Amino acid sequence: MNEPWGISGPAFAWLYGVCAVLPFLVAGLWTHSLRRRAADEWTPPGPYHLAALAGGTERVADVAVATMVAGERIRLDSRGRVTVLRAASGDPLTRAAAELVPRAGDGGLYRLKKLLSRSAAVQEVRNELQLSGLQVDERRRRAGWLVALIVYLPVLALGLARLANAIPLGRPVGVLTGLLLAVVAAIAGTALLQRPSRTVLPTLAGLGVIGAARRNPLLVPGVAGAVALGGLAAYPDPVMADVLVRTGDATAKGSAGSSGSGSGCANGSSCGGGGGGGCGG
Repeated sequence: MNEPWGISGPAFAWLYGVCAVLPFLVAGLWTHSLRRRAADEWTPPGPYHLAALAGGTERVADVAVATMVAGERIRLDSRGRVTVLRAASGDPLTRAAAELVPRAGDGGLYRLKKLLSRSAAVQEVRNELQLSGLQVDERRRRAGWLVALIVYLPVLALGLARLANAIPLGRPVGVLTGLLLAVVAAIAGTALLQRPSRTVLPTLAGLGVIGAARRNPLLVPGVAGAVALGGLAAYPDPVMADVLVRTGDATAKGSAGSSGSGSGCANGSSCGGGGGGGCGG
């Protein structure tokens, strides 16, 4: 036999193609299996847990902000800059938000949301969801992708060795080159998926919690429940909802600045009336 390594090019390409796909496929199936974990005994979720399941860590920040606005603990001007009116107490999320207001500075509500979504208080909400079985365990999810990444390294080395052997022999290498590029792409994708994620991936039990809350709003009532399920746009006061969305969303920051001369400020329910820039109350 004159075939390199005693195996023909087409046979090697077929086997190598399986090696290129298998680690990614297995890691994906592992992640899917984690979503099927049964939840532990769980009381109706609080608004922060529901927000994390329905919209991720930034939705948790949305609920904290909406709660503080509704309770007149913070005030927003037309550019989204935040002023603390009175100190938050009791709730770790609202306390964290109040402490982060000075750091938000001119970044206003948008910056405050980003800081809060990355805070230890929000991470604690995620930890509680993972322990209860409502969110996929992030460490186990990452472990699956890490194993896939480790397996891909000898797969890549094998393909490079075959390529280095085939070129001097004048063998066609087009298919093998394409497979090597696919392996490199798979390694890049696996490395990205192995990184820590701020995305909240609900288990099937977590999806059931979201469905139950949507069917029965009384499970998580009030402003917090509405925002947990629908984001800042679901804030009950339409005027305030517009201010919150316009100043708290990255794509709306430009329009918020351009409209600043025409509006006052926002507190718990509506914008201050009359005039071009002063705050009511």
